[in-house]
Amino acid sequence: MTFYEYTQNNSGGYFEVNDKLCDRLFIEAETLSEADSIAEDLGVYFNGVSYGIDCGCCGDRWSHGDEVSLSEINENGYDVSIYDGLGDIEESWDDSYGAYEIHTEPHWQQNIFRKFSGKIKFRNIEEYAQFLADEYGGTSPDARIFYQDGTVTEINKRK
Repeated sequence: MTFYEYTQNNSGGYFEVNDKLCDRLFIEAETLSEADSIAEDLGVYFNGVSYGIDCGCCGDRWSHGDEVSLSEINENGYDVSIYDGLGDIEESWDDSYGAYEIHTEPHWQQNIFRKFSGKIKFRNIEEYAQFLADEYGGTSPDARIFYQDGTVTEINKRK
């Protein structure tokens, strides 16, 4: 089984949020075609600008799913960094990324800004979804994971 990620674009200045849709969806399926079909049953649609549903300036609300390969992400590591001009940068790093497995130890870069950067890994799809919600979330919930067995897990931003 594979997970496919569907990210919602803020087309027209708002996100569609209801009991099925939110900012980010993860769907477990055998193929992308199957995941797209499940997504459409949930209310995801494609080519919204062409159909006059979505804002032409903002673009389509939804695009077809992307396969989530945690093994590939973990092999290469997921780049993260903290820019902090005032506080304790090491504490900020630990607060933001200390719960994740380290791929590449964070290192200090001194330039105009103080920056700590490194790479992290994810143990499972829930941890990956939580990271994305914490970094980029803007709806409640920020992500939903739809498992093949019918289980649905909601992920909310922690920060």
